[in-house]
Amino acid sequence: MRIQTFQLFCYVIEEGSISAAAKRAYLSQPAVTKKIRQLEEHYSTLLFDREHSTVVLTPAGERLYDHAKFIVKEYEQSVAAIEMLRGIQTQSLKIGSSYTLGEYVLPEIISAFQQESPSFQIHLSISNTPAVLADLEEENIDLAFVEGEVHNPEFDKKVIASDNIVLIVPPNHRWAEKKHIVPRELLNDRMIHRESTSASRQIVENHLFEKINLNQLENTLELSTTQAIKSAVQSGLGYGYVSRLAVRQELKAGLLYEVDVSGIHIQRPLWVASRVQRFAKDSISQFSDYVRHFLQKRSSIVS
Repeated sequence: MRIQTFQLFCYVIEEGSISAAAKRAYLSQPAVTKKIRQLEEHYSTLLFDREHSTVVLTPAGERLYDHAKFIVKEYEQSVAAIEMLRGIQTQSLKIGSSYTLGEYVLPEIISAFQQESPSFQIHLSISNTPAVLADLEEENIDLAFVEGEVHNPEFDKKVIASDNIVLIVPPNHRWAEKKHIVPRELLNDRMIHRESTSASRQIVENHLFEKINLNQLENTLELSTTQAIKSAVQSGLGYGYVSRLAVRQELKAGLLYEVDVSGIHIQRPLWVASRVQRFAKDSISQFSDYVRHFLQKRSSIVS
């Protein structure tokens, strides 16, 4: 059985239809259908439940999918390894990142890295920490850059830097002039925060719970991105806790003010994680080391 057949089988599952898989593989729909039929004939069993309009795997299909992903990945890694031995420099890397790192840190680093290694292809996707780690577990990405804790024992993980989460208000807010408040004052204004699954929100709430009863916060606003929180705060809708990485420019320009809260200092580690593999891509260690060294040289970026 050819590698392409297993690859097409994976495409159908990942894309959700024969037609989408055909488009991804630059093949005709009948050609993909034929390959799937050949796979079923080879194993003498149905791999898809054809009574559904969407892609639904049979138990045999589910079992084969795990093996097919492994076969395709091993093949791709073998090709990359041989190309490196032959001196072919083109490498690719799929990176997943949580919002703060993906929007405010990695773009600059990727730009600098690709100036030094122009043939290096990097694909960056951004989501919240649980989704990024799920992608890494499913092997949809090679590297994960996240702010939340990484517990999976199948991951090789390292702290690459630390980050401060700070309280921000607009310039005309009463706290902007004081620049210092006590924790109970947080109950007197609207708190703007991320969704409940956000690692940033969980860290903030864990620290605040030590000082105040957050159940007494009657006025809150939940938004899905850091950028939305920044915009809402600038518009005077309340205060928010965000990564200092995300508001460096606004603080410097005076568009937002940072306020110190007595006894509350929130710092978190920034992690890079990859799957533990016998034959890992050289590009994984190459890029993760580059990011770590970049941040060490530019330590002010996370202070």
